[in-house]
Amino acid sequence: MRPLRVGRATRDAAVLVFIGVFLFAAAWWLELYEKLAAFIDSHEFMQADELFIALLIVGILGFAFGYRRLHDLKVEVAHRRRAERDVSWIAAHDPLTRLPNRIGLKQQVDRLREDGKTGKPHMAMVIDIQGFKHINDLQGNEIGDEILAVIADRLRDIFIGCYLFRLGGDQFYAAQESSITKDWEKLARRAIKKVAEPIEINGRSYEVSAYVGMARYPDDAANIKYLLRCALSAASAAKREHSNEMKWFDTAVDEATARYAELDKQLRAALKAGEVRPYYQPMIDLTSGRIIGFEALARWRRPDGSFVSPAEFIPLAEETGMIGELSNVLFTQACQDAAKWPRGVRLSFNVSPTQFSNRSFGRQMLDTLATTGLSPNQLEVEITESMFVKDVQLVAVLLDELREAGVHIAIDDFGTGYSSLSQLSRLRFDKLKIDRSFVSSFLDDARQAMIIRAMIGLGRGLGMKTIAEGIEEASQAETLKLLGCHQGQGFLFSRAVPAEQATSLLQMTWPTRSEDTTATN
Repeated sequence: MRPLRVGRATRDAAVLVFIGVFLFAAAWWLELYEKLAAFIDSHEFMQADELFIALLIVGILGFAFGYRRLHDLKVEVAHRRRAERDVSWIAAHDPLTRLPNRIGLKQQVDRLREDGKTGKPHMAMVIDIQGFKHINDLQGNEIGDEILAVIADRLRDIFIGCYLFRLGGDQFYAAQESSITKDWEKLARRAIKKVAEPIEINGRSYEVSAYVGMARYPDDAANIKYLLRCALSAASAAKREHSNEMKWFDTAVDEATARYAELDKQLRAALKAGEVRPYYQPMIDLTSGRIIGFEALARWRRPDGSFVSPAEFIPLAEETGMIGELSNVLFTQACQDAAKWPRGVRLSFNVSPTQFSNRSFGRQMLDTLATTGLSPNQLEVEITESMFVKDVQLVAVLLDELREAGVHIAIDDFGTGYSSLSQLSRLRFDKLKIDRSFVSSFLDDARQAMIIRAMIGLGRGLGMKTIAEGIEEASQAETLKLLGCHQGQGFLFSRAVPAEQATSLLQMTWPTRSEDTTATN
């Protein structure tokens, strides 16, 4: 539009100048001024001279008015162009960090292409901030925004002379026209170290970390545009491996990322299709041999009858943010199944640490119990020690809310997490669950046996039931019973089974003596 307007204005000016020159030449050739003066002298009675002066004044004033309007128009055009530039800037930049966004990245790639620089070697890096989402959910968007702004400033100080973008959420992207690998690795290490430094906001310290993926053009990518995808793939691999070091892109990483993305897609579809369901592993009273409850375990069975390992899709759900949806689906179905059991049989359900960042999580669980008709006294929530590392106060509030409603609380995988004794002294639990890693070898390892004995004694002293998981041999069950362990769980009794088979197991009683190895009715 602007070149069109300039061309039209130039033509209009040329035409007016031509007309003006033509009229002046005609007036000069016809001696128009002499004739006009003679006319005014001979017609004094008509006051023609005053009329001529009035017309001249009107013309001058009209010229002044036109000049003012032209000046106003220039000012308006300047404002409009400035506004257009501002809109373009806003569209291409993140307003929080004031860094270019994905649109800005595309514009930069286009400029490189226009300048003929897309064929030169480039380095790229994706910085994926870890821990930000947890803080943002827990503390609110205001604190989260301040943390992102601080991180953006830190990255600016590191990537001087480089292109720096915010891809969205908690991801940043840096690029540079270079082929020196060592220099780029130094920048990556500085970024990892700088991001991990504590951030002080309103007198409180917050900590995040970074996973970094890097790629090179033309070694890794077919073009500059594809370079971002390669760096994202490397960052995803670093995240899956929980690596504190930067990771370069390679074809194996790309294949793993593709499989990861495909599994993510399949899991979302499986949740909608109802392929992921709770299976139930019985918990046995070691004294009586009877089932006192079932632990709900996630099982993904494909339409062809094959199973996807929970060790594969549970971490995936946690990393992609699907764990909340997955847990809600499983918990609702488990409550519906458990509502059909006798009142004395409990449902044990594992809760992910990610879910405890939601302040309304406890209330949501209680609402589900009310909807399905399962009594809170029949529910046992299992939590791991890792939940207490950063948010002890929030976890304590949520646990108190559940306990007040009648829900039982068990601490899972005891002895494998963080600050076990510290948390037992500060929080109230109903059950202590001994991890299978201790149970598997305690009969042959005196140190392991001493540890199990200490755990059982600790549980007894604190008024808690103890349950050992991973029991596979009758001798293990017998010895644990003699040591004072109340309950057991493992393949010796049963694997996790569908709901209909779990109901039939309720009539069974397992032998309480080591010499008996078969279940009886």
